[in-house]
Amino acid sequence: MERLIKIASLFAMLLVLAVAGVMPAQQPMEEAPAEPAPPVDSPAIAAIKESNPATPTELVRAILLTHDLDRDDLAKAYLQKLIDGNPKQDQVVAAYRELGAGSMMRLQTEDSLQPIGGEAATLLFKKLDDYLKDPARLKTLVNQLGDADPVVRKRAIEQLLKAGPDAANPLFAVLADPAQQALHPAAKKMLIRLDQNVYGPLQAALASDNQFLVAQLADVVKQIRLKAAAQFVVGRMIYTDDDNLRAEIGAYCDVIGGWQPDASQVKDYLSRRVKAYLGSDPMFPVDDDGNVALWVWDYDAKQAVLKTMPLADAEVITAGRLLDDLHRLDPEDSDIQINRALAAMQRAGVMEESQAEPQVLIEEYGLPVIQEALVRALKHRKFSQAAIIACETLGSAQDASVLVASDGGLSALAQALQSPVYRVRRAAAKAILQIDPQRPYAGSSELMDMLAFLTTAQGKRVAVIGELDEQRGQDMAAVLSRLGYEAVATSGGAELFQAAYNSADVEVIFVSKPLARLPVMETVQVLRKDRRTGDLPIAVVAPIDQLEFFELSTMKDPLTLATIRPHDEKGFSFQLQQLYGSQGRLIVSAMERSEDAEFALAAINRMLEKPERYPFYDFTKVEEIAIRRLADDNVTSAIAQLLGNLATPAAQMALVEYASDPFHPLAFREQCVAAFKSAVARRGILLTKDQIVTQYDRYNDSEELDSGTQIVLGKVLDILEAPTQDVRFDQPAKIGL
Repeated sequence: MERLIKIASLFAMLLVLAVAGVMPAQQPMEEAPAEPAPPVDSPAIAAIKESNPATPTELVRAILLTHDLDRDDLAKAYLQKLIDGNPKQDQVVAAYRELGAGSMMRLQTEDSLQPIGGEAATLLFKKLDDYLKDPARLKTLVNQLGDADPVVRKRAIEQLLKAGPDAANPLFAVLADPAQQALHPAAKKMLIRLDQNVYGPLQAALASDNQFLVAQLADVVKQIRLKAAAQFVVGRMIYTDDDNLRAEIGAYCDVIGGWQPDASQVKDYLSRRVKAYLGSDPMFPVDDDGNVALWVWDYDAKQAVLKTMPLADAEVITAGRLLDDLHRLDPEDSDIQINRALAAMQRAGVMEESQAEPQVLIEEYGLPVIQEALVRALKHRKFSQAAIIACETLGSAQDASVLVASDGGLSALAQALQSPVYRVRRAAAKAILQIDPQRPYAGSSELMDMLAFLTTAQGKRVAVIGELDEQRGQDMAAVLSRLGYEAVATSGGAELFQAAYNSADVEVIFVSKPLARLPVMETVQVLRKDRRTGDLPIAVVAPIDQLEFFELSTMKDPLTLATIRPHDEKGFSFQLQQLYGSQGRLIVSAMERSEDAEFALAAINRMLEKPERYPFYDFTKVEEIAIRRLADDNVTSAIAQLLGNLATPAAQMALVEYASDPFHPLAFREQCVAAFKSAVARRGILLTKDQIVTQYDRYNDSEELDSGTQIVLGKVLDILEAPTQDVRFDQPAKIGL
């Protein structure tokens, strides 16, 4: 009781204090911070705003001034106005002439103006670059080199120097025209002044079939003492019938080497150069992606063009130029002619010109030489593009004789079906299908193997993992799945090989150390020997203390990367970028593989429609794959048709099983019924008694299923009962029927 009185007294006291204002008042809610007041415009800023800049010149000047006055908010607003206005080329040129390139460059170098500053600078420099490289403008400048006014000539020289290598072709056009000889000295001097900027175009132009032009350029490379040009002119000095050209090249040789070689010396020199270009050591510097920027002569456009291409293409195309000269020196040398055809077909994969057309290649080299060139191209991956073009060229001839080898072995196309390079095998398969042979040929089984492999593709991105530690394997698979892959984790050995060989969708393989059963490097060797995985990038995941050993072990295999174990998406992405980079343009996308599967299915169905024409093909090789893919909605129609055409017991059963499953789309099930009917018409009913009884049970149990399913099941029974429709059971059987 006493405690209660004390508590009541305490509450009363607190109440009195609160009323008297002694208790602290409740704190007011904290107000949101007020937005900063907009900056006050200085007189300079006010003047810029008042000027309302509109042209590129005015806007760039305003952007830089407001930036220097610490008003990047206003500078960015002007940058956006510049981008939205998308100024015309002449306005950008005017800004460049008034402000200079340095001012434009500041838009992308001032950190506080990014990223919009870089976007604006890119827009301006693109328009300016188009202006500086405009062929019509450059042609005018070249003509002004002969102007009587020295001021005009000086300005033309300055502008051509700024154009760099783009000035080469207008100068070549003048030198190629005998009617403009008065301008030739000035044009040559301009090429000499451009110096290293035109070394690439100059060497490309020496391949021109205009002997008058080549003679002029021989004089130019002599004056600049360009030793690298020797390989492109010495052959012509021997075989040309143009005395002026021979004299100019001879003068070049005197200056560069101090003497003029004879025919045998030239042939020996060019042969050694060709061997170097076709060898294994790199002959050109490459960029970070392994590509080469090579100037080549476009015979149709009659000008030098810059092409970015893989190192192998640059080497083989350059060798092709020398092989053309060697062929002129010795037309009877079959080895030169085969290599020449190989180089021409590699070039055909890069250049879009009339000489790349199959009929032109056939007329120039003939089918036997192209076949030999294909065989040679198959020996090294660097010639894969030539192999692809060779296959396409042979297929275009539609001559079945190319499938018969003179020695009774495999033809060049049949050998191409065994290539580890997917694109080469695909090109060979398409070529044979285009030829459409009606008689047996050596290697015919290889075609069906390739078509069957193509049909396995589902347009997925599959990564196969070989990892002894199950948890590590699952962790790797989880990360790869987040990157969009269907990852298959195995412990190595037969399980790894089966997963790697099972589908054309496998894009990359990770093999970890240690592995179950086979050591890591033996596993890699087995994968490399199988054509299905021979061209796939493989990552050898090694402990950090053994990384150097595996780097040395994989050094000669450009498609195998020794690396440490990645642990996150960033690490995997970096490794995948390296792995895919090793494949270059031979990489095959998921979409391509999906299209190839559809193509293969259509090709097999076409042949199965008239199987009597193709008794030498074993179509049952696709049976297992087709049955497995029947449930794939993307290809169900084509697969149903294939199984109906195949009409084997397993094919018939697969069609019936699919049609009877109410969980499949009704339209596809009806197609399977139609395919089953076609199969029975071809080969009769090949289901077992038990399988037929099962179908009756399914029909009898379908009372509560949807009407569509009941109709489908009824159609299956109609097909099964059709052979007995005309049988009269009240008559004795006719013996011998």
